[in-house]
Amino acid sequence: MEFKDIQNTWQQQSGQETTLPDFEPVKQKLQKLRKGQRITQLILGITGIVLIVFFFYISAYKYNGTLLGMSLLIGVIVTRVWIEVRSRQKLRNINILLSLEDFKAQLISYYEKRKTLAFRIIPILLIIYNIGVFIMMYYFYKYLSRGFFYYVVISYGVSFIILFYFIRKQVLEELFILKTLQED
Repeated sequence: MEFKDIQNTWQQQSGQETTLPDFEPVKQKLQKLRKGQRITQLILGITGIVLIVFFFYISAYKYNGTLLGMSLLIGVIVTRVWIEVRSRQKLRNINILLSLEDFKAQLISYYEKRKTLAFRIIPILLIIYNIGVFIMMYYFYKYLSRGFFYYVVISYGVSFIILFYFIRKQVLEELFILKTLQED
């Protein structure tokens, strides 16, 4: 073959389109997930800081009941932050440069773990958190004015409903992604 033949063959091949999988939507979805996890960590972190400041403000460490209630609240938040940090690290370790099948397998594994977290760990943490809240409600009822106590109860109820809505929305979105990945 002469150089002109090789050049001709190369030009014919370069005219053909090769179809590679489009990773851009996947990258965008991963960036969206990472951003969502950062927001969750920020909210949980602020909540944890507020609870710790409140813990020292009311001197909860001096009384067994408030110590128990606040310890449960803070413990759940710290655990949840740790879970989200670990989850974010695992998401960051997913390699988008792998073959499509390996990448998909990593994503499925990640979402399976998130599913376990959503249906086993998070409900237990919510129960423990509510136990801590109910312990603290006894002391709020005992030491706060009735009006302020009712304000605390109502604001907790509203914030819990809003929190539950966002957790549910996130879980349903992750389950949809998992189902989509498993069907492909």
